[in-house]
Amino acid sequence: MMSTNEIPAQPNYRKNAAVIVTDGAGRVLLCERADLAGAVQTVQGGIDASETPEQAAQRELNEEIGLTHSQYTIIKHLDEPMRYTWPEEVRQWFIDRAELDKYDGQEQYFFLAQVAPDVPFNLTSHAQEFSRVWWGTPEEMVERSWEYKRDILKSALMQFGLL
Repeated sequence: MMSTNEIPAQPNYRKNAAVIVTDGAGRVLLCERADLAGAVQTVQGGIDASETPEQAAQRELNEEIGLTHSQYTIIKHLDEPMRYTWPEEVRQWFIDRAELDKYDGQEQYFFLAQVAPDVPFNLTSHAQEFSRVWWGTPEEMVERSWEYKRDILKSALMQFGLL
């Protein structure tokens, strides 16, 4: 039991840029992680100390799916980040990834990027994050994402007018 003069620790959230990629016709890019079969997520990654959230989003678009600036347009962003806490099983998975095990969850800055429906994706332009990507529905993105992320993903899709 905590004494009255102890202050509880504040959660430590990793700052992260998340990009929902759309073809402009209502479809969104579903990205299956290479290290967790079946796990679908957005293009995303940590924000370096020298970066703005938008710069991190642009870097991640290049690193994870091989897009150059001329192949996409960031058409919207959310004004406020959204937070989620990692469940214990995810925190345990991060024990081997020392850069992430000090965090309780993520604070995600969401962006919406539009690409041509036939834009080529290169999943090996950097360290391979995804085993495959494909076009799907916003509903499918929510359903196939990790349960602990579904609420904020659904909120972002709704705020972008995709749900």
